[in-house]
Amino acid sequence: MNFVAMKFLLAYISPVNLVLFRFFIGSVLLFLLLFFFGDVKIPLRDFCYLCLLGIIGITIYQFCFTFALKYTSVTNVSIIINSAPLYGGILSSLFGFERFNRKRVLCIITGFFGVFVIITKGNFYLESGDTTGNLLAVGSSFLWALYTILSKPLLDRHSPLKVTTYSMITGSVLLIPFIPFYLDAGEFTRLSLTGWAVLSFTVVFSIVIAFFLWYRGVKKIGPSRTIIYQYSIPVFAAFFAFLLIQERLYFSQLVGAAIVFFSLWLARRN
Repeated sequence: MNFVAMKFLLAYISPVNLVLFRFFIGSVLLFLLLFFFGDVKIPLRDFCYLCLLGIIGITIYQFCFTFALKYTSVTNVSIIINSAPLYGGILSSLFGFERFNRKRVLCIITGFFGVFVIITKGNFYLESGDTTGNLLAVGSSFLWALYTILSKPLLDRHSPLKVTTYSMITGSVLLIPFIPFYLDAGEFTRLSLTGWAVLSFTVVFSIVIAFFLWYRGVKKIGPSRTIIYQYSIPVFAAFFAFLLIQERLYFSQLVGAAIVFFSLWLARRN
């Protein structure tokens, strides 16, 4: 649902301005949750590790992703971003966290094919786009996979809430130097009541709850199996776009969705 909400908000708020607001407010909410319902204490070594996670998964990733959208098409970015499970499987194997076996490779390839069908609506080609934007999308995909895989050692020692909170805070703090250049408070004052409701949704559900559940998934079933579920994002994005903003839903997208869910079924059996 976040894809639909972001599409609505980007008509009123600039991309980087939106990133700054969402992650700063999200960090505050996560810290309050950790303060009242968890343990805020963390060893210095682990805190430094979490700073690294924040730099990779919040600061650098968010800017690569945002500017990829600026320089190339949404279709290209959507397809390239969903190569993250492939990088995730390789990295998890290289770091010795999980075995990258043939069944998992089959799940990843099947799921990616399903995503490709959904996003291209069965046309099977990338839209023309700037090479810089495509390369930034590749970088974003790799960074998200690395962010997910590197969280595994920390999740063996700390709760998903603590890992989510500190990585979000450190990554958001490093966004501060961009505030003088990008933050425009006027964009938020001009938002309607509906706009504020949608913006609140993108913070509470798409950042606070979604990031926490993502890390809980990594802790429960491992990073490479969790990241395969990323393939379900375009499925639900297409469904909610059809349901909420009346975007056309193609038969080929339903076929692609079936392929994606088949790949997730394979992943659960693996």
